[in-house]
Amino acid sequence: MTNILPSVETVVVISAFAFIYMLVLLRKTLQGKFDLYDFLMLSMVAIIPAGFALFPKLAYLVSHLTGVVFPFVVMFGALFLVVFAFMHNITARLHRLERQNWALIQEQSLLTLELKAREGGKTGA
Repeated sequence: MTNILPSVETVVVISAFAFIYMLVLLRKTLQGKFDLYDFLMLSMVAIIPAGFALFPKLAYLVSHLTGVVFPFVVMFGALFLVVFAFMHNITARLHRLERQNWALIQEQSLLTLELKAREGGKTGA
């Protein structure tokens, strides 16, 4: 098992990115631009690399347990897992909104026909 620790510069850059990114996400979540699920999924982009940089022994342990030589391969695998889970959620939301949109269009069309029928009944009488 390899035990090469990340440099101080790497830890500082990743930590600064994670801190700033999390503040931006938190602000947008508090403003109502993101919901809690989006906040959690998007924050994984900062938390996973920060976890691997700040806790390298844990990263090496996880990579050893999974049979992968390099911890960054496990990290990128975890990030891909997060991205695909987020994409799945977005796709499900999109299809739900599409079905709702179709139902609203049909309802609007029926209301328009009903309104025209009432107007036709008034002028014809």
